[in-house]
Amino acid sequence: MGKYKNHRGPAKKKTDEVIRRPTAGQRQEAAAGEISLPLKPSAQTTLPTLLKELAKGSEDDKIRSLLGISCLENVTLDKQSLRSIAPLLNDSSNTVQVAAANALRMLAMSGGSKVANDMIDDDIMTPLETVMYAAYGVLFSGKTLLDDKIIKERLVSCIKLLWTLSENSERALQFASKPRTMNVLISCAECIDDYLALPAVQCLQTITEDNTEAIQQLTSRQKYMLDVLALESTAAEKIQLQTLFASVIVNVHNCTMSRVLPATLITVVGTLAKCLKINMISQLEAFDEKNMKKCPTTDKEEMDIDEDFDESKENDPFVKEILDMGLLIDAQVCALETLANICTNNDDDEEMNTSESSEDAFSESEFEEGLCSNIQSLTLPPTLSSEVVNSILQNGILALTMEKAQPVPEELLSRLAAFIEEEDIPNRLKKLQNRALLCLHNLIRGLPLEELGGAQQLQETWRSLAVKIVTEWDSDAELMEAATSSLRALSSRLAEEKGGSSLIQEMSTGDLEKLCKLAEGCQDASVRINIYRVLSSISAIVSLNYSEKTAPLILTAGKFLLEQITKETEIVVIAEALDALMDALSEDCSDAACVEMKLVARLRDMVPALKHKIHSQRRQAQGYNPVVSTVKANLQRFIKYKAQRLRFD
Repeated sequence: MGKYKNHRGPAKKKTDEVIRRPTAGQRQEAAAGEISLPLKPSAQTTLPTLLKELAKGSEDDKIRSLLGISCLENVTLDKQSLRSIAPLLNDSSNTVQVAAANALRMLAMSGGSKVANDMIDDDIMTPLETVMYAAYGVLFSGKTLLDDKIIKERLVSCIKLLWTLSENSERALQFASKPRTMNVLISCAECIDDYLALPAVQCLQTITEDNTEAIQQLTSRQKYMLDVLALESTAAEKIQLQTLFASVIVNVHNCTMSRVLPATLITVVGTLAKCLKINMISQLEAFDEKNMKKCPTTDKEEMDIDEDFDESKENDPFVKEILDMGLLIDAQVCALETLANICTNNDDDEEMNTSESSEDAFSESEFEEGLCSNIQSLTLPPTLSSEVVNSILQNGILALTMEKAQPVPEELLSRLAAFIEEEDIPNRLKKLQNRALLCLHNLIRGLPLEELGGAQQLQETWRSLAVKIVTEWDSDAELMEAATSSLRALSSRLAEEKGGSSLIQEMSTGDLEKLCKLAEGCQDASVRINIYRVLSSISAIVSLNYSEKTAPLILTAGKFLLEQITKETEIVVIAEALDALMDALSEDCSDAACVEMKLVARLRDMVPALKHKIHSQRRQAQGYNPVVSTVKANLQRFIKYKAQRLRFD
């Protein structure tokens, strides 16, 4: 898995324009600026309709249209539509400015990097900069923070738009890293008003990822951030703020926490653990129990939880509790992402980056020359520093991560759907589970075996996870990628530690075929690659515990990998499958399976086509040179070795 990063690549293709109802948070933003809410969205309320309303020119029409646009999901946005909205950042009405910034933010979130870069192409940064600096100048003009509701809302909406653009575009980071912009963000992050501080720190967390210019401007603020982490508070806003500051500190140190003072490491990991110790399932169950006493029916049509929202509901404990749960889930997501980064060996990443820079790696003359002598290439897990390991163990991070990896009971979510769906709580909980599985991957790779519970515990975790993957999670693409990543780490670690004997003794070819079938029908290349690596590690474990009973597992894995190599079209995925195949069949005990598969002849037939694909896809594969280079270096040597073993000429 490695380091967790925000992906600023192309957005996934989306279809079907969907209208979502304003969340309680959006309603609070509207109330803060005394903005009347749009009409209840209907199937007829589409983007063209709202843009026509926007063009009418009155303040009320603009506000209602912009808030309606904020409620659209999966919008296909052209540049002309964007140019109808962006100028409203400079509208004479403060409330229109706020509504325009929020609409642009939601469109950028929905459209991803394409829409974000379109906005930058159309110079969205100039009006954004003007409004943000002006609002900041008013609020921070005196010795104390000015308490002006609508001006504060203008600044917050601009920061949130900048944050979303920075998450989706590298070009936006250049603006966000400017000293004047950083000064605005730092001042807001360090102010006493959490409403300003939270979005500012969220933005800082994003722009300090591998960004030297931004990091240099924050280095001197570490003492303040550590002081915030030391505060005692159970308020959701404070817990999220502390978690975000902990993440920023990790970013400032480029995730190499072994190089910081022990006291800093203890404080950071302790803060993340404190956040993760909050049991969200227990909170949901308590909320459910209170709700049943307050309102026995759960029929959404019979409940008046958001149809006639007014400002008096802004401080309603019922609404506040839902909003707090959302904040805590987001904080726990951040905590797990940060821990995954702490458990990453950056030295390995740097070596990989160095190897990727060479164009010579794609020289075809090297294809038939072995560059390395080892046929089997199982990689030992990176070694975490003793300081990091001790801090993780003292705070029970492994157990907390395993807890977050468990799904919330569907019946509980179903009962609470009418209350929590508007704040997207179910999807936020899925994201939490996803991040827990990705963090688990790094913990499995980096912690000592005994601290993971030994080989026996890893085998039990493997069984449990594999069952969920093939029976429950196969329809969720993101969850599948995270889960198969953890399964891959478990399999690899068992092979490295020469464990897994009881696992393969209980495993049938039918069990393995379920994983194979899952990979065969999966559109996500990352999931397929993870399963290829699982099969490779299982075969390695079989080789260590070879018997007549376990031999068919090698044949099943080998046959499937060989077939997939012929079906895959991308050189990177082909290389991963080939590398997995060579690992799976590297030991001499696999000879019988190789004969049955006609392995040598089939691999020899593949070589010309493989050379052609490497040449034609060399640019697309540049980010994955190590695995492609490994296959190029080892394939001919592997074929020659197996031909000699099998006396195949």
